[in-house]
Amino acid sequence: MGGLQVLSGTQLLMGGAVDFFMSYGMDAVNAVTQNIPKVTVAAIFQQDPRCLISHPNPAIKILANLKVKPIYVSASAKTTHWPLLEAKYWFYR
Repeated sequence: MGGLQVLSGTQLLMGGAVDFFMSYGMDAVNAVTQNIPKVTVAAIFQQDPRCLISHPNPAIKILANLKVKPIYVSASAKTTHWPLLEAKYWFYR
């Protein structure tokens, strides 16, 4: 169980309090960017998608083409990858 009062899984792992924990794919990406020496055993896409999914549309060839389309953004994306896409492509929620 977790919450704001509990250290992150990565903190517990690096501190030796746990040997293994379950987390999100973005946690593994953040560990790489911060040079944290941990190993990801499995990444389950179905449970943690970090992608943009759309209906087939020949007019959408590049990411910037989505600017005029409605985009659903998950709560977790609002603090991870969405701010980068929003700034780079001028997307709006």
